[in-house]
Amino acid sequence: MVKAFEKVTGKEVAYKIAPRRDGDIATCYADPKKAKEELGWQADLGIDEMCRDSWNYINRG
Repeated sequence: MVKAFEKVTGKEVAYKIAPRRDGDIATCYADPKKAKEELGWQADLGIDEMCRDSWNYINRG
């Protein structure tokens, strides 16, 4: 995710890898199969586009 934001913004993102904090989940993942099966929905765009659109929204004038 960090690399995707750096790629689309052209800016370095400062980050630090640290141990989990109390209350943080150990892992997080998703399988979009249920959305496809039950709702007939699937994403048309990927991570790069999501990061680009988020950046553009934050920087809109």
